[in-house]
Amino acid sequence: MAIPLTLKIIIAVILLLIFLLFVTPKRNGKYILLCIALFVGIGVWQGLKEYNRKNEDLSNVKADIKISAANIIHEYEANDSASNQNYLGKIVEVDGNIKKVEADDKGFYTIVLGDTSSLSSVRCSMDSTYQKDAAKLVVGSSTIVRGSCTGFNKDELGLGSDVILNRCVIISKK
Repeated sequence: MAIPLTLKIIIAVILLLIFLLFVTPKRNGKYILLCIALFVGIGVWQGLKEYNRKNEDLSNVKADIKISAANIIHEYEANDSASNQNYLGKIVEVDGNIKKVEADDKGFYTIVLGDTSSLSSVRCSMDSTYQKDAAKLVVGSSTIVRGSCTGFNKDELGLGSDVILNRCVIISKK
């Protein structure tokens, strides 16, 4: 995990103040200790704020890209590095036919979109607050799903490639 820039700056200032504490005369030492305590407090506050940060609800976010499941699969299979430049880390809205609706042992749902004649698909892991919406979907119908693109599992064995979307929400059912 990368350390935020503000936390890096605070750490650098604290180290500078500690250095100055040992170099300056004793009468200025209490001011430096006060500054160190202030910066430690700010650092703890920033760290707790980052630790408790919640992910944004994607049902209220505008999609960066709208594309069909067949097109995004085709683009990734043709050139996955160029497609990563276009889609990775972005909010993508995908429309397509539902191939499968899978639930794991903890009750988390994944919607698999794509053409039934192809082994490749778009795997949409549902946001934990929208699990019940996924349970109501019918295989064979079409839907629009919005999620954050996190990568591509390339086909190496002939079993089909997968575009991966996380924190997905269902926008519409058809």
